[in-house]
Amino acid sequence: MIAFSGPAPHSQLPRRAVYAGALAHVVAMSQTLSAELEGTGVQVEVVCPGVVATEFHERQGLDLSAAPRMSAEDVVTAALRGLQLGEVVCAPGVEDASLLDAVFRAELAAFGAQSPELATRYRAG
Repeated sequence: MIAFSGPAPHSQLPRRAVYAGALAHVVAMSQTLSAELEGTGVQVEVVCPGVVATEFHERQGLDLSAAPRMSAEDVVTAALRGLQLGEVVCAPGVEDASLLDAVFRAELAAFGAQSPELATRYRAG
């Protein structure tokens, strides 16, 4: 879910620029690739869990035992069900899928609102 954390303040999620940027790229690439492969029978899905309960953090010497973590089994279950549902972005811990849909609609609206004219807010007053 770090892929969606760009607007979060540094005080809330420090030192994440490269990691969050890379994950955001994977989400955008998956969405774009899915659109390009539409009608071919090939499905594309990116899985965006939160923190997963594995040995990953322990091997780095990080104690995340107090952080809420999803089981790896639940992530796999969600990913497989997401494919059945035709989801391109699978977010196993997000109960309200309309939140993700709202993000994607806003991105498309911004993309579609482009103009060759300079936006009013950037014009000298």
